[in-house]
Amino acid sequence: MRNTIAASTALILMSVPATSKELRIGNDPGGRIMDRMVQIEIANRTDMQFRIIGDYCNSSCTMLLGADDVCVSPETVFGFHGPHRLDRKKMASDEFDRKSVTLSSYYPGPVSNWFMSKARFAGPDELFFVSGEYLIGLGVKECV
Repeated sequence: MRNTIAASTALILMSVPATSKELRIGNDPGGRIMDRMVQIEIANRTDMQFRIIGDYCNSSCTMLLGADDVCVSPETVFGFHGPHRLDRKKMASDEFDRKSVTLSSYYPGPVSNWFMSKARFAGPDELFFVSGEYLIGLGVKECV
């Protein structure tokens, strides 16, 4: 199933016309981390820009902030949470720290620092919300 979703994501990104260099992201609840990793890799290789302009971008959607070319709307609300297991069982602290570092590596420096100090402690069934305006204040490019 994982390979099917990753392949579908790749096909969608590759089917965007060559003249279009942007992918608009809106009202994205998140999804599988591996799928986001593939999406970011393909976008970076094709010089695609992510424009996060919807009402919300939650969970793995926030990983798009670490793409090579991304901008956000000040009005978009971003929902972050820390790493968790699919079965929702508690991780050992060393595993939690290791996976938090992996997730934070997908964010630009100031966002990564903020994530590690605050947002990673939100559990799998809760989100730590911030506005696009807040992220712009941390150095994320604003969509114009």
